[in-house]
Order: sequence, then structure tokens, then C-alpha cells
Amino acid sequence: MRHSSSNGSRIGSFGIGVVAVMTAAGAVFLFDPRSGGRRRALLRDQLTHLAHQSSAFIGKVGRDARQRTRGFFERSAARLHRDKADDRIIEARVRAALGRLTSHPGAIDVTCSDRIVRLRGDILIDDLDTIIRGVLHVRGVHQVLDEMRAHANATHISALQGGSPRNSGRFEFQQVNWSPAPRALAGVAGLGLLAASLGRSTPARYGMAAAGAALLARSICNAPLSHLIGLRTDASDDVHVQKSIHVAAEAQEVYECWRNLEGLPRFMSHVREVRKIDDSHYHWVVDGAPGQTLEWQSEITADLPGELLAWRTMPGASIPSSGVMRFESGKDGTRVHVRMSYCPPGNALGHTVAKLLGRDPKHQMDQDLLRFKNFIEARRGTQDRPALRETETTRAAAS
Repeated sequence: MRHSSSNGSRIGSFGIGVVAVMTAAGAVFLFDPRSGGRRRALLRDQLTHLAHQSSAFIGKVGRDARQRTRGFFERSAARLHRDKADDRIIEARVRAALGRLTSHPGAIDVTCSDRIVRLRGDILIDDLDTIIRGVLHVRGVHQVLDEMRAHANATHISALQGGSPRNSGRFEFQQVNWSPAPRALAGVAGLGLLAASLGRSTPARYGMAAAGAALLARSICNAPLSHLIGLRTDASDDVHVQKSIHVAAEAQEVYECWRNLEGLPRFMSHVREVRKIDDSHYHWVVDGAPGQTLEWQSEITADLPGELLAWRTMPGASIPSSGVMRFESGKDGTRVHVRMSYCPPGNALGHTVAKLLGRDPKHQMDQDLLRFKNFIEARRGTQDRPALRETETTRAAAS
């Protein structure tokens, strides 16, 4: 017992020491005489952004829970009363259900007579059982007559090509994306497991802590655990950003401002330096975690003056990304369209943490585009003032 008590006191002392070191490091970071003020202001902005995100999510959870509760009671009440819907309404219900049961609902012809549903058309054999079971559960259906032609694949069957798989029939927690209420429930369960693991001294606490952390991470990120830890990565895991903004300047002028990549730090706050290597390759230095920087090289992949500018990072970049900017001329200025995709460090977990702190590229792109708009319009206004004064002087002399 004495040995166990001694180990416990050592662990406790070590934990206190770690907390003390982290507190001291945080104080030095936030109260640095040169950069402390900026860091504290940034921290306040991030906490405010996090509070707004949390408030919006709580609202979604409440609405989702109310709708689920209302739907449950309405379905329960409907089962207690005899359904008086005619064949036309039942047929419409079946068509609506098919949109959730198969990726090719338009390939199936539905007719209903005396509450007996007849299904004709082409279907993939993998969807057959799901469709029959799903239609049988449609309210008002007494029997299903299967007259469909099942195919092993969609080859040479145009009606079965394309489309996307349906998974609405799966249990909520088996789906890729969870609704707000189930996410909140999983998060509370994860926090409960983490709290319970702290009060135990048995080896089981490690399993409880791991399960709680996994549930909490899955709830916050709303992505499969295999994606969070990087076991599964593909193009669909990339984060996509699409933004547009109107600038009161000509398309050529707007394009030239962006094409001068070395000048981007003037209005892109997270970009510290862009150094030209050659006409199409550049070295970037940007802000990363607090007190750190990230560096990579990129190349221009398409360059149409006044119309389009596209780029991508070179292999080995810390944040692989690619994007394209289009400049659309108008009578009162230029519409800038930006489309970008990137793979965040830490996969989906890293993106969620950055998003909660307001440091993800989506948030930064909004801010950078606004700064760019103000930058070029203010510069254009300054350039126009001498010409305006000259015009006014000419008019005064003529009068």
C-alpha cells in the first residue's frame, strides 16, 4: 500500500509540474512585450468565434431534437389509427421512399391497386432486398409484387448508370455524417466516459478513456475515425473552398495584383513571404501554429492574363492544395471567383480544430478577400484623385 501511495504521489507531483510549466509557457507567450498584445487580441477573436460556433450548434441540436420527437409521436399516432389513404397517395409515398432506398429511383415504375404495390423496371441486384423491405414498411402498403429485372451491374443499362449510393436506411450512428442531436448525444457520452475514467485506478480506465476520446472526437469532427487518424485518405477527404467577391476595378488590374505573388502579404495576413524561384515556381512562408511557420513550394499551372490564374503545391508540401481564380469583367467592376481544395494537417481532426479557432482556410479566405477588395479599391481611389483634381482645375479655368 505504501508503494502504491508513493507512486500516486509521484504521478500527482509530475502532473502538477506539467501544469505549472504549461501555465508559465502560456503566460510568456501571451504577455510577451513585443507580440503579446496581438496574440491576446487574436485569442479573444478565436474564443469569440468559438462561442458563436457553439451557440449555432446548440440551436441546431435543439431544432433537430424537437423535429425527431415530433416525428416519433406522429408516427406512433398514425399506427394507432387506420390509414385511409387511397391508392394514389400510397403510390406517391412509395415513390418518395424509393428516393431514399436506391440510387436509381427513376428506373422503377410504381403502380398501386387495392394497397398492393407493383414494381417494374431495372434495378441493381444489390439494391433489390433493400427496396422490397423498404416499400413494405411504407404506410398503407399491404403487399409488394416484384416484377423488376435485377442486374449484377449497370453495363449497357443506361437507366442504372450514374447516381450515388443511398444509406438513409442505415442506423444513424452507422452513417458517415451524423445529425446534430446524435452528435451531441455521442459527445456527452464521450465526456461521461472520460470523466468516469478519471475516478478509477484499474487498467479498465485506459479503455474507457480511449473510448471516450474517440466518441468525443467523432462527435466534434463529424467524420469517421479512420479519416480522423489518417487511415483512410482520398480526394473526397479534401476540404473545398469556393468564394466570390466583387471588386470595383478592371479585370486586368485585379489579375495583375494577384499575379504579383510577392505582394500578397500586403493583404493576406497569414502569408509572411512569397519568394519567386522562376516564372512559374514560388516559395511560400505562412503562419502555422502559434509561434510557428509552414513552408512549401507551388507552381502556376494555368495563366491567362485578365481571365484566369491556377496553381498547385509541389509534392511534399506540408498542406497539399490546388486552386483556380477566375476574373469576370462587368460594367461596374470585376467579379473574382475562387475555388480551392486542400488537405489539412491532422486530417479531419486538424481541420475541425482549426475551424473552431477561426484559423481554417475558409475563414481566412473570407478575410483575405475583403482585405484585397479594400486594398485595391483604396489604391485605385488614390490614383484617381490627381486626375480628378486636374479635371476640376481645367473646368474652373474654362469657366
